[in-house]
Amino acid sequence: MRGQPVTRKHQMAGELPEIFARVAGLLLTESVVDGAVANIAQAAHETLAGSVGAGGTLIDVQGRPTSTASTNSLVEEADRLQYDLGEGPCLSAWASGRAVRVDDLRQEDRWPEWSAASARLGLMSCISVPMLVPDVNGASEPEPIGALKVYADQPHAFDEHSEQVLSLLAGPAALFLSNLQARERAAHVSEVLKDALHSRSLVDMAKGVLMERLRVSERGALQVMITRSRAEETLLSAVARDIIEPATDPRQMS
Repeated sequence: MRGQPVTRKHQMAGELPEIFARVAGLLLTESVVDGAVANIAQAAHETLAGSVGAGGTLIDVQGRPTSTASTNSLVEEADRLQYDLGEGPCLSAWASGRAVRVDDLRQEDRWPEWSAASARLGLMSCISVPMLVPDVNGASEPEPIGALKVYADQPHAFDEHSEQVLSLLAGPAALFLSNLQARERAAHVSEVLKDALHSRSLVDMAKGVLMERLRVSERGALQVMITRSRAEETLLSAVARDIIEPATDPRQMS
């Protein structure tokens, strides 16, 4: 009895554990956005046969890349061309929320400038898939936060199966990157708030020093600091620090 032929469906089922294992490894080992994007790009390069390099890009709502990573300088240059020209498969995948495949850059007319320039670099075909973050409530379409792309130096190096594999890798990667972005934004806001509170504390302390030293009101002390800040073209917190330090320096108090 002859065995059943291996179908695309069976092949995808066999690849799923390996793909998700790659992503799981990223979730466990990376804690910053830029590093995670680099690891995901490397995983894409290693996953797709025929790849000569891969890249990952997170893009803001204005279409500007915020975090990018490339497995080599060839991919970096191809991506840079997309951002400089404002056209290419990566930007199209992000904007449309759909996978974009280029079978032969020498015959590609959707992005003529980018295609011609990339072909001169030795790139012949590529795939770009969006990194989509689903709406937790299911009320709206998934949000594209960037794109994952793989390049080849041969035409027709990728097919529909390649798109499916890359999309499987991009899905959980997008969710992970979105969570990392949120964490980094929260940490940044926290630092800004701490700096603001620290600056306010310095100003309040400096006002107290001036009120005692100059025998002026709180408003008068603040006006002295503001005048000095403008004259020296420096921050109010820096003026406050200069006022406080001599007042608390033991050498100045002896």
